[in-house]
Amino acid sequence: MPESPRPILKPALALGAVAFFAVAVSTALNGVHAQDQEADEAAALPSSYAQFQYATITGTNNVLNVTMLPVVTPKGTVYKNFTLQVSANAEGQITVESATAVPAPTTVVTAFKTGVYLGPSSINKGQNQITISGPGVVPGGTTVWSLTSSSDPNVCTYPASATWYVGSPTSLGNPLYARLKKAGITSTAYSYGSAGNLSNSSCNPNDAWSGGSLIGVSQTGNSITIASFTTLGFADQNSPKDQITYTLK
Repeated sequence: MPESPRPILKPALALGAVAFFAVAVSTALNGVHAQDQEADEAAALPSSYAQFQYATITGTNNVLNVTMLPVVTPKGTVYKNFTLQVSANAEGQITVESATAVPAPTTVVTAFKTGVYLGPSSINKGQNQITISGPGVVPGGTTVWSLTSSSDPNVCTYPASATWYVGSPTSLGNPLYARLKKAGITSTAYSYGSAGNLSNSSCNPNDAWSGGSLIGVSQTGNSITIASFTTLGFADQNSPKDQITYTLK
């Protein structure tokens, strides 16, 4: 009885495909690997290469996507979105059907400041503390930011964690587009995201800060304001239901 075909895009195979088909990148990245015809001039230029280790790599059946791939060239670094399309036969042999690369969209950058922030003195005895990190990049050029809190100094710091995206709330590239549209939120005064679960179940600042709450984040100088647009843990509204402001330490 013939052996059944094996799954063709397990995580290890997806990464292996990157290395195995690296030659396809040079064909797809138009102009990236161009070298001078004269050997002595080419030798004087730095080599061109793609830095897969700094890109976001995802895969689906027969497709490998590489987002925000830095490509180092003699003239500087450019960013590409690279897609590898393959097919596989019953013996598990893989054939490259196509390899394409297009310029990555310009990332959206904002003035969020990373670092440790302290909460207002009127809440939890002034012991709330969060750390802002970022930016990361998601497909479409949107930047993603995050915050985390720790049990020290106060286990009831809120939100305990959060992730938000910088981009128009009405853009299809925003991961929260459907949720924002349903709530009727169109204001660009905030960057929108969602909050994580509170670190301690006994902490309950109010029903606007449960896990999954829709939040808006904005920064003015060294202060960052986080607003919740959710009540009762599930009902999103088109205006803030509660907010808290932190100050950079």
